[in-house]
Amino acid sequence: MKKTLSLLGGLLVLTALIFVSCKKDDEVTPTINKYFSVENASLIKKAMPEATVDDEIEVVMNSKVIPGGSSIVSLYTERIAKKILVGMKDQAGYYEILPSARGEYSFLMMINQDIDLGEDARGFTVLVAVEDENGDISKIWETSVELLVVGTGALQVSLSFDNAKDVDLHLIEPEYNDEYGDPVSFSDRHIYYSNKVAYYSGGELDLDSNPGCSIDNINNENITYSSDNSFIAPGTYKVYVDLFENCDYEIATNYVVTVFYGGVLIASKAGVFEIGAESTYNPIDEDYVANNLPFLTFSIADKGQKSSKTYGRAPISESAMEKESYAVHK
Repeated sequence: MKKTLSLLGGLLVLTALIFVSCKKDDEVTPTINKYFSVENASLIKKAMPEATVDDEIEVVMNSKVIPGGSSIVSLYTERIAKKILVGMKDQAGYYEILPSARGEYSFLMMINQDIDLGEDARGFTVLVAVEDENGDISKIWETSVELLVVGTGALQVSLSFDNAKDVDLHLIEPEYNDEYGDPVSFSDRHIYYSNKVAYYSGGELDLDSNPGCSIDNINNENITYSSDNSFIAPGTYKVYVDLFENCDYEIATNYVVTVFYGGVLIASKAGVFEIGAESTYNPIDEDYVANNLPFLTFSIADKGQKSSKTYGRAPISESAMEKESYAVHK
């Protein structure tokens, strides 16, 4: 009887070991999360599944991304998507999204601030597929995206939009005093295409896209505060997104703003300029800010930080001067 029990116990242990071994063989250590994350998605520790049917899906996303930025990804499929699968070529693991709606689907891809593709790499390949209610996997859609070099810094505010229009990012800093105790003017606290470097804080718009519909297809804008030199005033920051010029009235434009502070994502919000949206030629001046709600706000805690220096102005580009002229004479 003891021999029988011993043999049975051995078989159970062997079976358990085989099960654990198989489970471990099936799992992978994810590396995709070193590059980007997907909002409201689960990170799956397995290889991206292969297609089981020939059905194709259509995906729209920005072909250029920036460290600390983001990208709205829109997906269209005739099948009812039970899951959306998002992977990266040559990287382990993938993201799984459980959509809450049917037909048209979208999700937000967040690029890591510290993303490092290596010295020779300038981009990476995104993989997207759909799993339907029957467990069938669509054809794997893939596209190469280019990683642009921008400043990240202690504070980074970025804008991404999914097609080529002149969409402008404006950041209004909180009210604060200069090194002499005098209030800093609104124009010195407003960072945008015509005031690329804030005189008292050093906050800088280092990426501007599609000015006056001179299309560069970058479709990203970025404001950065250098970790070493800039002054990040405590208080509430206001972000405005302006459709300065609609370069294609036949398509809608999805856009998203993300904010990183101290290497941590503290705010994000998506919006859309609908088909046929009118250009505004809006300078976002002091009166406008007083009478219109910002697209997004975020707050920086007061830790005793003080402004101690001033910064040189970035040269005003010809396109910026033209845009200011349009706004004045619209």
